[in-house]
Amino acid sequence: MSEARYRSSALEQLSAVGFKLLDLHLYLDTHMGDQAIQNLYRRTQTQYEALKNEFEAQYGPLSISGAAGGAEWLKDPWPWDLEEAM
Repeated sequence: MSEARYRSSALEQLSAVGFKLLDLHLYLDTHMGDQAIQNLYRRTQTQYEALKNEFEAQYGPLSISGAAGGAEWLKDPWPWDLEEAM
């Protein structure tokens, strides 16, 4: 699998787990006593953080809050400088 395809796949998986996390959060807004869903929410949150950390370690921060160490995002290469188009 090409690097661009792997990156796209990893980001898609992260997005899917993020959507699941948001959906569970919305459900819990109206069903606070549902212990099974609270447990699922915590497991999904752990899964999301692991995927996010893995993605950011390999490709860089997803958001400004993920940019540790200041201006790491200023370092080359910029996304449009990469030879392989996504």
